[in-house]
Amino acid sequence: MNLSELNIDEDAFDIFVTFNASNKIEFLSDALEFGTQSAILKQMEKITEEVVSHTPLSIVSSQDFISNGYRLCVTTLDGEVQLNSESLKSIRKFVTKLFYDGVILTPLKKKKTEMDMYRYFKAFKVIGRANPISLS
Repeated sequence: MNLSELNIDEDAFDIFVTFNASNKIEFLSDALEFGTQSAILKQMEKITEEVVSHTPLSIVSSQDFISNGYRLCVTTLDGEVQLNSESLKSIRKFVTKLFYDGVILTPLKKKKTEMDMYRYFKAFKVIGRANPISLS
């Protein structure tokens, strides 16, 4: 089959337009040799592999609480909790509450960044969860 005899339908063309130059050449070569459907499937498989191979972005969540009249910013990352407040007592109380709720934490040696606007900063790695602890 010659390139002039190749028939690409509208759906295949819509997909073809999204390919970069080297993938377009590969697609045309495969379409001439195996047909347009096989060429599209091959290119879609390559795109799927590229998407799956990328590492996922970490999800960052940040919440502000008021404890004893002081604001406490709690930022959670992948397996990490960062606490930022004007009161060290508020940070200690929050860590104690997490401990009693069964969250196992270990301290991390991280420095405060520009994003941490309050005076005190503590970071912890979340090791896991256990049963809550009752003081009674």
